[in-house]
Amino acid sequence: MNYCDALYAVPAEILNRPVFTELETAYSLTYGQLQQDVRRWVTFFTQQGLRPGDCIAIHLHNSVNFILGHMAAQHMGVTSALLDPLSQPQSLGYYLTMTQAKVLVSHFSDAQLAQADTGDVTVITLDAVPPSGAGDHATEASKPLYDWPEDITSYIYFTSGTTSLPKGVPLSYGNHSNFYRIADRYWQPSDHTSKHISFVPFSHGFGSIFLIPWTIRTHSECFILRGFHPLKVQQAIEQHGITHIYGVPSHYQQLLKFEQFHGALKKLQMAFCAAAKLDRETIDEWYRVSGHRLHEGYGLIETTGGITWRVHSDSLQTGDVGVCPDRELIEIGIMDEDNKLLEPGEEGEIVVRGKSVTSGYLNMPEENANVFAGGFFHTGDKGKITAARRLIMTGRIKDIINIAGIKISPYEVESVLNRHPMVSTSAVVSTADSLYGEVVKAFVIPKKGESPDARELIKYCATQLINFQVPRQVVFLDKFPQNNMGKVDRKKLRTL
Repeated sequence: MNYCDALYAVPAEILNRPVFTELETAYSLTYGQLQQDVRRWVTFFTQQGLRPGDCIAIHLHNSVNFILGHMAAQHMGVTSALLDPLSQPQSLGYYLTMTQAKVLVSHFSDAQLAQADTGDVTVITLDAVPPSGAGDHATEASKPLYDWPEDITSYIYFTSGTTSLPKGVPLSYGNHSNFYRIADRYWQPSDHTSKHISFVPFSHGFGSIFLIPWTIRTHSECFILRGFHPLKVQQAIEQHGITHIYGVPSHYQQLLKFEQFHGALKKLQMAFCAAAKLDRETIDEWYRVSGHRLHEGYGLIETTGGITWRVHSDSLQTGDVGVCPDRELIEIGIMDEDNKLLEPGEEGEIVVRGKSVTSGYLNMPEENANVFAGGFFHTGDKGKITAARRLIMTGRIKDIINIAGIKISPYEVESVLNRHPMVSTSAVVSTADSLYGEVVKAFVIPKKGESPDARELIKYCATQLINFQVPRQVVFLDKFPQNNMGKVDRKKLRTL
């Protein structure tokens, strides 16, 4: 098995068809050029001393170069450690030590990398990579694709910082193969005519686990952005005929906010949302504006991406992420705090087991003992499974606010605040309190032209929530801090 299998199986008649295009630079590759350039990078990596079983750390923005580096590593049997491109030089040493990488390829300059503790690692900057078409591909790169065993780590991702230090998540071809068994059965909304756009970071999994290989497998085309920008997305839809878009809730909320973009949204064939709970109001507004469903799914990097896909049905409620797959593919359950599986309709922690699930975090035996308690992987997400086996995500266990022993879900408070006629959106976190330990603090973005009063919003909440759920403070912001995935950064909110 190899990540590049589908690339080298591409029919000759489509080799001149574009496959990946960078929207910022207009740099584009055809399928035939992609084959040649992956081999070029294989030759280059071999010259750097990389061999099967080694690890390379890839610290690149969304780009053709990211794709080439990752695919070349997989071609030759080298584990890809995919680092967040926003990681600063001072943090690179941690990732290199965790992964035992032999080589680092980075978008940083030599001057920036001088601040990094890279030890004995070979460091490659992008200006050191031979240009497209350079060099002889016929030597090392002509060797057969490496045949990855199912249980050997082929790539490593890192969690997005819910702990003080990111956790390394090793994945294997056994994990990835099972992910595609699920996707092939439950995800069918694209074909060779599709034009995708990718602005979520490849380093966070969705792009590199799903969208890059899916584009190649379906002989379609993908346009790449380094990050989300509503105007650039709208221009890409208009100029390049984008048909498929993928994002998180805040991306869709921003696109809906600008009325001048609504005409472009009607031209899309499909929009998919994941990584955070999508509220029903956004789903309904998207349908009203675009005329199409806003599809949804659920998964984590620890489960090799998506495990449920709501792409063929309407949302029943906020948090409806689709029907649980057949148990022979992946088993999804709900557990209580004693690691007991709950009955349909009962709320608890979402847990997963099956071939898509990581073998455990790198070098964290105690963490792994906890996260795999009861024989399932504990996601940290709160939810329930209906009698019809639909998975409903209701919150995040780690976001739960504990007020004198009473557990408060931020989503319950946010849903009330978001219904206020002067509120655009809200985010709720805990704040320290000398009496109760924690109390509720709300951050609110008002609707354009509105100036809500904090006391009035608190009174409004008091009419619909129990007293412990009512925010003690309301702070108004123009925008929320976001992490690299575009999700609200609650950790930063707690510092404001």
